[in-house]
Amino acid sequence: MEELLFYTVDKNYIKYLSEFENHVSYNKDEIGHSRPYLGIVLKIENYQYFVPLYSYKERYRKYKNNPSFFFVYDRKNNPLAIIKFSAMIPVPSNIKVTYVLEYNKQDKKYKDLISAEYRYINSNKEEIYKRANKMYIAVTKHKKNFLKTIACNFKLLEEKSIKYKSKK
Repeated sequence: MEELLFYTVDKNYIKYLSEFENHVSYNKDEIGHSRPYLGIVLKIENYQYFVPLYSYKERYRKYKNNPSFFFVYDRKNNPLAIIKFSAMIPVPSNIKVTYVLEYNKQDKKYKDLISAEYRYINSNKEEIYKRANKMYIAVTKHKKNFLKTIACNFKLLEEKSIKYKSKK
């Protein structure tokens, strides 16, 4: 299985998708934060999907285990982040909307954090793929379930992704 790298997404593409789906998360830099909107890219069905990574918040401790997210821990088993499958978005493969994170441009503290996240994510990539696929199937193939209410409409975003390709 291939190495999972960290990516950022073009903010114009995020803005475009958010016009059609309110579960699309905005880039952090658009609301006054300097850290990039970070995630991994996974192949799901016939699409590449950007799956965002969210910094850990204390309220996440209350989250019930389900396919919509995955906790990321450091070596001491402290939570660092969550991977949010419910907010994953398709990214066109023939148009550059995702960019590999440039580690050298980050401050030392942030580099240390993303290095720890990187180690954990790559040592658990099989489980990450499994959960991403489970989320995708739950939202696209099942008629009614709780996950549909908290997730992006993946099929709609795939259609819009194709239209974005033809606009460029």
